[in-house]
Amino acid sequence: MERFLRQKRLAEIGEAGQARLSAATHRVLGSDGALTELVYLSRAGFRAVSIDALGKPRPFAHERAFRHAASRKHAAGAWRALRAVTELLGRASA
Repeated sequence: MERFLRQKRLAEIGEAGQARLSAATHRVLGSDGALTELVYLSRAGFRAVSIDALGKPRPFAHERAFRHAASRKHAAGAWRALRAVTELLGRASA
């Protein structure tokens, strides 16, 4: 079975969207949530994902919703990964 078959079946992604993901590269900036972002984007099918630990990541808009730092960092990485995917696919921002 093909690895990204479920994503290709989604109307939001489809064959064309998965092809765009497979050709895409992305640089993860900063350290908070960087590993989460890297893993999510790799599993989404990005061709190459790298980490720039010295870069400044975009602000996490929902930071105050998380009480604990570990949860906040994980959520920030997931949110940034979702933003990268939606921007690549030309969808409304998450």
